[in-house]
Amino acid sequence: MGELRGSYRVHFVLAMVLCGLELLCMASTWLPGKYTVPAWLVMGLFGTVFPVFVVALFRGAGGARLMGGANADRFARYVRVLPPALKLTYAVIICLAALGIATGANAAEDAQADASGYYYTYWDRSVNPQRNARVDLTEAEYYAALKAQRRIFTAGPALFYAASSFLVLASASAAAAARTQTTPEDSSGAATPPRPS
Repeated sequence: MGELRGSYRVHFVLAMVLCGLELLCMASTWLPGKYTVPAWLVMGLFGTVFPVFVVALFRGAGGARLMGGANADRFARYVRVLPPALKLTYAVIICLAALGIATGANAAEDAQADASGYYYTYWDRSVNPQRNARVDLTEAEYYAALKAQRRIFTAGPALFYAASSFLVLASASAAAAARTQTTPEDSSGAATPPRPS
């Protein structure tokens, strides 16, 4: 991974650190009791995923060229040459995020709490006129629904952070390959500047 230099390295490390924070927030939803992770942290990590991913997507053509059905074999070849530790890291991230989404999907409700108690609301289409209906929850049900909601809310961005780091790595590899082509080595092994055309 020597191709990760300068801003590529900073972007890659940033994406992986933010992905790790998202996974820790997600893992905290499996702990018993109340949900203790601050809402500002969850919202901040969720909001940061958009600039990190968009910049990774448009950072260089190298990463973008690997995406899409036309380049499926090229993408698979690139994944095969990744270091084993990085392949394992991406596999663990994908599995944990998928587990978080799967376990949170059934129980996730927009749980709320106020002076009247714990509840969630939904749009009741079975009555005419349609209206919001309230479902009261116990404290335990409230925290279970809140944790499931936060689990999905953190698992999705974790996948986007992982994809961002992968795109940055692919872009850095493409940039390194382009530098190698423009600075061929002479017979002594030293890099020579490209000849003027």
